Amino acid sequence: MIIRIALLVSTLALVACSGPGGPAQRAGRSVDNAVYDVGSGIQSVGQKIERAAQ
Repeated sequence: MIIRIALLVSTLALVACSGPGGPAQRAGRSVDNAVYDVGSGIQSVGQKIERAAQ
């Protein structure tokens, strides 16, 4: 559940940050992308664990 909330917040943050922006905004966008990638990886691993448990 926490992962889904983090993904939602990251997505909303990415939508709010349109345009090139300044250095802080670009760094924030990079962090958002990294959080999204990690969340996607964790979700993928979770799904594999669930399939293996069946």
